[in-house]
Amino acid sequence: MLNWIKFFSVFFLALTSVIVVTIFTSAYKPIASVKTSAIEKAIQSEQIAEAEYAQPYNGIQTFVTVFGLDSKGEQKAVFIDENKKEASFEEVKLTDGISSDVAIEMVSKELDIKKLLHVKLGLEEVGPVWEVAFKNENDKLSYVYVLFEDGQWWKRILNL
Repeated sequence: MLNWIKFFSVFFLALTSVIVVTIFTSAYKPIASVKTSAIEKAIQSEQIAEAEYAQPYNGIQTFVTVFGLDSKGEQKAVFIDENKKEASFEEVKLTDGISSDVAIEMVSKELDIKKLLHVKLGLEEVGPVWEVAFKNENDKLSYVYVLFEDGQWWKRILNL
């Protein structure tokens, strides 16, 4: 009897593990597909010769920001709008603005960051911005948008 209990316990644990892995894998496929497509578009437009990584950005419009090197070896970020079929997309040289580390530093000078969730480069109506998402000392979700060009604060959404 004890062997049957052990068998069913191990069987259900293995079955649960397989189901969880399958669900997470299938849930991640759409975003992985969008990232791959954005990287291909950035390379096809010849704005980036070698892609390093891509990250989605959801603002007023949804973009995938592709980071990489252009043909001259300069680091760039290209904002790919999956809905447009343009030959070229908006881009910025990463040396023309502040880095993500500087954006985090600027936010942490004025606000207490308990846990940093993410920092993403995106495109808004004012131009490129760093979106800094974090939890504050009260465990409330906050977003701060810092302008890429000069590090000025554009928008704050605090204590959600």
